Amino acid sequence: MKTLFSLLLLLTLATHAFAQSAGKAAQWKGLRVSEGAPLPPAENFKPRPHDSEATMVGLKPELLAQIDIEMQRHVAARNVAGISAIIHKNGERGYFETFGMADIEQNRPMTDDAIFRLMSMTKPIIALAVLILYDEGKFGLDDPISKHCPEWASPTVKDGDKIVPAKFAITPRMLMSHSSGLAYGSGQQAAAMAYQAMTKPGTTLKEFSEAVAKEPLMFQPGTSYNYGMGLDIVGRYLEAITGQPLDAILRERLFRPLKMPDTDFYVPATKVSRLCQIYGQPKPGVLVPGNDLSRVTTKPTLFLGGHGLFGTIGDYERFCRMILNRGELDGVRVLKPETVDLIFENHLKHPTMKYGLGGIVNGAGSYGWGGADGTQFVIDRKNNLFMLFMVQTQHYKAPTYPAFLALANEAAGIASAGASFAGGTPNASGTGNAFRQRDKNGDGKLSPDELPAALFARLDADKDGFVTEEELKSIWRRQ
Repeated sequence: MKTLFSLLLLLTLATHAFAQSAGKAAQWKGLRVSEGAPLPPAENFKPRPHDSEATMVGLKPELLAQIDIEMQRHVAARNVAGISAIIHKNGERGYFETFGMADIEQNRPMTDDAIFRLMSMTKPIIALAVLILYDEGKFGLDDPISKHCPEWASPTVKDGDKIVPAKFAITPRMLMSHSSGLAYGSGQQAAAMAYQAMTKPGTTLKEFSEAVAKEPLMFQPGTSYNYGMGLDIVGRYLEAITGQPLDAILRERLFRPLKMPDTDFYVPATKVSRLCQIYGQPKPGVLVPGNDLSRVTTKPTLFLGGHGLFGTIGDYERFCRMILNRGELDGVRVLKPETVDLIFENHLKHPTMKYGLGGIVNGAGSYGWGGADGTQFVIDRKNNLFMLFMVQTQHYKAPTYPAFLALANEAAGIASAGASFAGGTPNASGTGNAFRQRDKNGDGKLSPDELPAALFARLDADKDGFVTEEELKSIWRRQ
């Protein structure tokens, strides 16, 4: 994709949980997009007060009131159990509300300090931690990682039916931009290790990396894009450089300086009462407790930088504030301004895709990502804005985030979700440019080689072997 964060997020949200699940355990299911249950009438719900706090930062109180009502409707319809959401504009928090339940069965309401499974929203945190050491001159973005991780001295590549030597060394830049050739689920041994480590500690990140290194890459390093285990291997790279475990690195370099006390690879017993229950949705309007395979109160030995962290929306807000402030928060500088600028740049050599370091970019000052269990964030430098949205959904994507995002954009003065990266997910009117940039041969339709297979299968509604722009629009309308 070229400038299309919109189509990419549709693409990503539809497929990246498939990828993650394959990497953890064969029996884990992929992401199912829910059309949602019918919403109860808006007049049944009341907004919260939004006055001077909102207007001072440039948000429209009447639109924030609409967000309140819509989120309550989605909770009442059981599209999600509970919601926590923040809109931060012009250097200040202008909106922070919670709705619904953190745990339905225990009758525990969603609270400001609820703890969420961050899943792939772990990745940007790992990327920024890597860049702290980059600032200190410990490595270059284009250094071979084999300098510190010898298991990567001789990677191989799957080329048709053959396994051939890699032509290029894997670098930190490639790992953080998903251009190394790594995939999720490409290594049977690595997947088994990740699965076992969630239920029985013992595996180390070094052992995990060594297992992954034995498997062939999907393509020659640096030549394409594939969402995969790059940030997990970056975590191993950090451990090798510092001689410290990844959790200690994050705690010392990020979490303590930024005052993020509730972010870690496990939830201490004293905090477990704040952990949100995760929910699956067997059919619209029905929520059932999901399965958490990790031993959440046990500190793991395998710290997976791709999806392993737990945290609160307040902690992640401080992380986003630091990024928007170009590396500084409350007088504490953790990164050089020009280093933070690097994450907003496109680091791919790819004809249609833009990706920064640890998150997706649009080339116009925006950066963000989401997690498979429903968490989302987007930072928009152009509008001095970021948004955070957290729910806990397993194996399905609720229609709630697009509803929030459309109104949040409007509240922030962004006219069209399809026109801005901060729109996050596309509306029907915002898909045209994205479609045209994917349409490499200009024939007005997308063929299987112009979309990832998992996404193509879902979008090709009439199963004629092509995806039209109208099919793309209709998919999003139903969400």
